[in-house]
Amino acid sequence: MSLILAQNPRIKRGRASERQPILGILSTDKENNYPRFIKLRVITDYTGLSLKKNIEKCCVLSHDALLNTDGEKGFNTLNEEIQVKNEKISYEERDHRLLWLNIIIGNIKNNITGIYHGITKREMPLFLNEQEYRFNHRKMGKTIMDKIKKYLQRSFPISHRQIVYILNISAPHFS
Repeated sequence: MSLILAQNPRIKRGRASERQPILGILSTDKENNYPRFIKLRVITDYTGLSLKKNIEKCCVLSHDALLNTDGEKGFNTLNEEIQVKNEKISYEERDHRLLWLNIIIGNIKNNITGIYHGITKREMPLFLNEQEYRFNHRKMGKTIMDKIKKYLQRSFPISHRQIVYILNISAPHFS
């Protein structure tokens, strides 16, 4: 299994948002030919410690896996936990290492501008969670209703007021 991570926010090409740093982690098949799952997280910065903390929080790291990145030095902090291929990407190549990640991030950007007509920083984590869920469950087909039924049986209703309250208390974490 390979992991492919989003690029440095200072580089314009392949960015999900120039204003809000986002960490995109894409799991692909062994040959890096087909995307399997994605994790999308809003992060505060691209320092090595921040990247390591966020990646370890949402991924299982193994020396059998390969971490493809775009040359950002912060990813080198993961050398002990996973194989890291941290080199500059030549985007002119037809099948570069971050091709699938760039395609998926481009689709998400198109969703922001086309379908949602823009989102705020406060809405960004919710939007990313929705995009992540849609991508990771794209092959559910007829079994999606069974999964939704299971979630509904475990859940409980909350009011609009409670949702706004939760968003307001979590806002400082995403500003």
